[in-house]
Amino acid sequence: MSLDGLVRGGVGAIFFALWADPALHAADPLARCLALADAVRAQVARHADRLAFAASVADVLAARRAGRIAVLLGLEGGEALGEDLSALPRLHALGVRYVGLTWNHHNALADAAAPPSPHHGGLSAVGRAAIAELNRLGVMADVSHLSDASTADAIEVSRAPVIASHSGARARADVARNLPDELLRAIAAKGGVVQVVFHGAFLDAEAARRERTAFAPVRTELDALDARLAGADVRDRGAARARHARTALARMSRVPLSAVLDHVDHVARVAGIAHVGLGTDLDGGISPPEGIDSHADLPRVTEGLLARGYSAEDVTAILGGNLLRVFAEVERVGRELRGEG
Repeated sequence: MSLDGLVRGGVGAIFFALWADPALHAADPLARCLALADAVRAQVARHADRLAFAASVADVLAARRAGRIAVLLGLEGGEALGEDLSALPRLHALGVRYVGLTWNHHNALADAAAPPSPHHGGLSAVGRAAIAELNRLGVMADVSHLSDASTADAIEVSRAPVIASHSGARARADVARNLPDELLRAIAAKGGVVQVVFHGAFLDAEAARRERTAFAPVRTELDALDARLAGADVRDRGAARARHARTALARMSRVPLSAVLDHVDHVARVAGIAHVGLGTDLDGGISPPEGIDSHADLPRVTEGLLARGYSAEDVTAILGGNLLRVFAEVERVGRELRGEG
């Protein structure tokens, strides 16, 4: 990620996801996430002329008025929470404003989308308690990475709208990480937003097949790498794993940018224009669509939306207005549950 690229792309606000790689940080995922939060805050302080840390809708709007990019925190994967949820208030105090209960594996809170066999059959009792605590704190609950059953449970038990921070439409690409139409409608009925991801393997089923083929030998290499570097510094191991993953992604042909727009069209048609957004995941180890090599290229998405007949008002909503509306409602519900009016 490049700060200059964010500026050239007209990015007004960005979430940094705190994530602990299970292959590297299984022993203490919370410590890893706390270290990442410190690193983000340090970068914001270093570039205070162009960045501003944000923990509320008001902070985001103030940053925009000041000509700075608002930087927010999210948490991807409930492993960092453990089972007693005592870390949630601490993470909230650090500025975390959305939480995804799982990454790619089932955990104590919920079933994830990727594994084939369910463990809880949806949210666990701890997962339901986590949603309640997120509501109370005014933190958005993120259903991206959850199984269909976990997603349905989260929508049902939440007192506030939920978000899918980076997902696609399953009707456009039959991939487990994407949402079926009934869940798109359920998220909209709750007032939430579905943010379309930019990963080719989630946008196109054939691209997903190519990714599985490309990664098959890499997984074997990663296993051998982990065995060879078992005693090495975790940063060296992480860098080596990342290089191997980038090698595999580079072997893949990229989907056209129209694939992103097709998913936006579908979510807008099924859930409504007020319930669709963009969740690029550009720095999440993805294979982005053609023409989107960095955040600097994001104006091409705006051009594509306008070319498809979306109004300027619609585009503003898709590019962030819808998420800010949901964020504000989640904040309001939190204040109400805390008895703050």
